[in-house]
Amino acid sequence: MTVDLMLIAPLCVAVLFLFIFVYMRESTISKKLKVYERTFDLINQNLHRLDKEIKLKSTTNSDEDTAQRQASATTMEEFSEIGGLLMDKFQELQKDNLEFKRSLMEKYVDLENKLRPITSVSPGFTGVDESKIVTLFSNGLSIEEIAKQMRIGTGEVEFVLKMHR
Repeated sequence: MTVDLMLIAPLCVAVLFLFIFVYMRESTISKKLKVYERTFDLINQNLHRLDKEIKLKSTTNSDEDTAQRQASATTMEEFSEIGGLLMDKFQELQKDNLEFKRSLMEKYVDLENKLRPITSVSPGFTGVDESKIVTLFSNGLSIEEIAKQMRIGTGEVEFVLKMHR
């Protein structure tokens, strides 16, 4: 029994540190993504404002003389070009953001797949029939009743149930 605890304790500590590292890394990445989102929102607001200004200028320019119309048309073309460039950059940033998010999800799934064999306890390792414990618990037996019936400690029953949740 003590040999099992000596093997499980370092493994639990290692998994705990791994989860803490993943959590910290995920929070850092989440902060960066929030900055990107705020930037995208600001760019979108500025583009909307520029579009309104262009429409406003185009309606007010109908009363101006032809020289002023040509100057306004040039200004509107410049605004349109700048707006197009901003939209292109915005779409590029969105594409990069999506690729980054996709790669993070792939890494997260890969890490989960690598951790699954470490965190799951096989019946041969503990010598306990986990499926029987889970079945008995789902049938309404208490942890103490399961422990008595299987002649194991309540801690083992709790551990198996926690691992299967």
